[in-house]
Amino acid sequence: MKFPALRRSHMSLAVFMALACSAASAQISSTVTVTQQGNGNTAYAEQFLPEPNGSNATITQVGNNNHVGGPGGTTDGLRQIDTPSGSYAQVQQTGTGNNAGLTQTGLVGSPTGGVIRQTGNANFATLRQEGGGDMFGRINQNGSANRASVLQIDSGTTGGESIQNGIGNLLTVVQRGTAYAPPIVEQNGDGNIVEALIDNNPFGAPTIRQNGTRNIAATLQTDSNESNIDILQVGTQNSTSATQQGDLDIATVVQDGIGNRASIIQYGTSNLASVTQRGNVNTAFVRQEGQNYVTNVSQVGSGNYHYTYQH
Repeated sequence: MKFPALRRSHMSLAVFMALACSAASAQISSTVTVTQQGNGNTAYAEQFLPEPNGSNATITQVGNNNHVGGPGGTTDGLRQIDTPSGSYAQVQQTGTGNNAGLTQTGLVGSPTGGVIRQTGNANFATLRQEGGGDMFGRINQNGSANRASVLQIDSGTTGGESIQNGIGNLLTVVQRGTAYAPPIVEQNGDGNIVEALIDNNPFGAPTIRQNGTRNIAATLQTDSNESNIDILQVGTQNSTSATQQGDLDIATVVQDGIGNRASIIQYGTSNLASVTQRGNVNTAFVRQEGQNYVTNVSQVGSGNYHYTYQH
């Protein structure tokens, strides 16, 4: 199956990390490095108003009860606060209890990066970045009960990417303030559900892909600017929904098989919209309320039903 092409271009993770690392080696002067190997694990770290050259922190845990932010995420975990220049923070956990928590706030430097990687078992993560220039936040989870939550507020150049691979999945992304695009979300199997709210939307976002089982995705972008939204879901309970408020709009949904249903509402300006659903219980709604409209819906087999409203 052919995946829809992305309409946006952003700084790749590799490039971003290279910048972050070179900045770190050249000038970062506040550093925390923690490595834990097995059993009860738990770690907290805070960097607050460090030296003017920023901060760099890494927490690595390998097995058993993990945490970083306290059992059940009861504290913020690794925190970097009011750092006056570029900062980078990473949490890496490998197996069993997982959890994590990473907060970067009041960041005025550039670049700022936060990464949480979790590999197996009960997972849970959250990443919060607030105030700053170029910010990148990434969560990568691989197996078991997953969940994640990313929040980026009032950022300049934003990068984001969240990937979950198997079992519990669920992801919530909120991005307010200025931004300049991504989130991009990708989930591959089992519980899926994504929800992304973006609020202001200069230059657009998100892009969501889910491949199998209980899919649902929902996103809302309010005041908007360059808009866009691509969603692709491939198999089982599918559903979608999108909603954009204004400016250049576009929204594309492709769903491949079983539950299908979709709904796109776009209120103003250049509009477009497209829905493709290939098999099983199909349904689609599209509603666009002002300006250049266009709608393309193609449903190939099974329940079909369609409704368009353009005014």
